[in-house]
Amino acid sequence: MASTKEIKNRIKSVGDTQKITNAMYMIASTKMRRATKEASEAQPYFNLLRDEIRRIFALEDNIDIRYVDSTVDEEVAGGRNGILVITADKGLAGAYNQSVVKEALAQMEKSDEYKFYVVGDYGWRYFRTNGYNVEESFTHSMHQPSLAMARDITAELLKDFDAGVIDRIYVCYTEYTGGMSAGIARHERLVPFDKDDFVTEGDELGKYAENVFSYEPDRKTVLMRTLQSYLVGYIYGALVNSYSSEQTARMMAMEAADDNACELLDALNHEYNHIRQNAITQEITEISSGARSLARKKKKKSQST
Repeated sequence: MASTKEIKNRIKSVGDTQKITNAMYMIASTKMRRATKEASEAQPYFNLLRDEIRRIFALEDNIDIRYVDSTVDEEVAGGRNGILVITADKGLAGAYNQSVVKEALAQMEKSDEYKFYVVGDYGWRYFRTNGYNVEESFTHSMHQPSLAMARDITAELLKDFDAGVIDRIYVCYTEYTGGMSAGIARHERLVPFDKDDFVTEGDELGKYAENVFSYEPDRKTVLMRTLQSYLVGYIYGALVNSYSSEQTARMMAMEAADDNACELLDALNHEYNHIRQNAITQEITEISSGARSLARKKKKKSQST
């Protein structure tokens, strides 16, 4: 049985760990709220970009551009796919990282050739250690997602797409579902876009064609640049979704760790009190036995005299 000193040391150790988990919970909560606030502030701009893309399609239905292809069949496997995988820089977030890695590996199996573009130290170490085809020069931390970071990622992905290194670009990330939920790992095709991503059946495209703008140098060039900017917003949204999901998953993990620490502290305190009570009882018994023995000795001495 452990001594009271050993149990007191364990209680102190668990208490110190609990302080750390509480601090990490508060930090993750602050980061999650900040990220979702910044994303909501940027969303109106990208909504306007989407509307402008729809306007150009309404004015010129058969515009030919390499970033748009409605003939790509997602059910047909194969091709040279570039897969953008968004993970965290570290663990302590439950199954967050494992879920998105599993999603990325499932998407990889559908490719004839593939190349991983990994955001986050955790995913980069995992894919590199296990011998997967990872773009070594593509190193991005998930310390804090930003539009500048999304622009850099977009530029690197489109560079390989324009050079013909990859035929499609996918993103595997974790969609933030709100509340105390770790989100859902999912994948989506980024490039080439499907025209139906912007123009769906039943849309009133006439309202976009009513006010005809003058496009310089031409609609195709403007559409190319607008699609690139829209892709930046899409990737930024995936980064923020993943970051918010990561922080929520970490909050849940720290909350579970705190609950476990409370249970362990209760058990340790109960054990400590039990051992202490036994020790006190033993001391009282020894004192009582000593007192009785001393009384008997005194009684014998008085009788002999």
